[in-house]
Amino acid sequence: MLKRRLRTWMALVMTAILTGLTACSGNAGEPVNPNAVELKFMYWGSNDEKQAMEKMIQSFNASHPDIRVKGEHVPGDYTTKINTLMAANQLPDIAYLGDSLTMKWASEGRLLDLSSYYDEYPELKNKLKSSYLYSEPGKSIGNYTAMEVMQLFYNKELFTEAGVSVPPADPKKAWTWDEFLAIAKKLTKDQNGKHPGDSGFDPKNIAQYGFAFGNDRSSWGPLLASNGGALTDKTGKKYTLNSPESVEVFQKLQDLVFKEHVSPDLIQQQDMPSNTIRLQTRKVAMVVDGTWSLLDFSNNKQLQWSIGVLPKLKEPKTMIVAGATVIFQSTKHPKEALEFYLYHNNPEKVDLFKSGLWMPIEEKYYTDEQAIQSWTNNAAHPPEFQEAGIEYARDYAIKPSTSTLRNWPDIGSKLTPGLDLIWTNKKTPQQALDELEPIIQPLLQGVYPDE
Repeated sequence: MLKRRLRTWMALVMTAILTGLTACSGNAGEPVNPNAVELKFMYWGSNDEKQAMEKMIQSFNASHPDIRVKGEHVPGDYTTKINTLMAANQLPDIAYLGDSLTMKWASEGRLLDLSSYYDEYPELKNKLKSSYLYSEPGKSIGNYTAMEVMQLFYNKELFTEAGVSVPPADPKKAWTWDEFLAIAKKLTKDQNGKHPGDSGFDPKNIAQYGFAFGNDRSSWGPLLASNGGALTDKTGKKYTLNSPESVEVFQKLQDLVFKEHVSPDLIQQQDMPSNTIRLQTRKVAMVVDGTWSLLDFSNNKQLQWSIGVLPKLKEPKTMIVAGATVIFQSTKHPKEALEFYLYHNNPEKVDLFKSGLWMPIEEKYYTDEQAIQSWTNNAAHPPEFQEAGIEYARDYAIKPSTSTLRNWPDIGSKLTPGLDLIWTNKKTPQQALDELEPIIQPLLQGVYPDE
């Protein structure tokens, strides 16, 4: 009888233990509070970013037992996916979002106004000023997910072999356009080792280019700002891309390809590999790319590389090229979403900052030496990053038109094919930019506020 009672008691105990274990186990072995608030977080990114996000989500869930975040990585067409979810009224609680779509949906009241939570969450106010996104004066829906600016990456071996100085890391010492062009010519060689300007140079058989740039705003945008040019005037309602300052920028870029022969054209670039491989295989000596590429460059152990600042025309400038993380107005749990929002871009919680993929948005990581060292003292950040990364992003970065101009999705769709006439040498910059005026002008609806 005693043994039967003992067996019964043991069975009850084991059942209780197993029931408890089941209740405390999530899909990934995470502790689960059955009363926890559930949030859905949607994001894009490479496999490295996915792994970092999953690690961060697990860490957040473990440290916040009352909240359970479920991440969804979208590797394909993110914009189509989130537009479909919007149409179906099935948006996640929190998500990555392209900056132009962020501003559009913010102005339509679809995103949570984070400025109304500043008193309760003062850490929302300690970010770099240039990282805030405002849909209305004083009404911020948050910040860029990370600060990412355009830089000049280069192959150090090619500079040593050519006997020329590497790109300056100090923004105050940025090359003038003439200095930059002279170096690019010395780094460009045809199949016989001749440079542009040499007698017998063969521009149809170039073995190594001095420089390569893309055809989008991330390449021409910083130079436009450097020269005092812009797509519109300050009101965002008058087209100015055919001003002398703007035309000069596009003329200099077109000349790099078709007159100076120091840069490949778009068709040639389509047959080239990624920027890291271009530099490694000596196809190109310098490329324009964003700071997110530090991750790829540092993973390439065959390449001796570093970074500098972009050449200037009148004054040194770079451009922020980054998406945002937003909380949707439709969430039923705004405070829990805010807890996760603050956690997900904290360099102490996410290793994407140390790996080089992201730059922090909190101001202290650009002003406090100990805080700077906490995320930059590693192999992903060369010594030059202190000036070409930290100082450049803090003091010389401007927002792109995608973040500042209303109606950008429509503007951008018309602008790209017009500019392609420049990149393919079918029109002079003056002709192409003049022809764009009657197309772009009717689409201009002003600018978003900057504070």
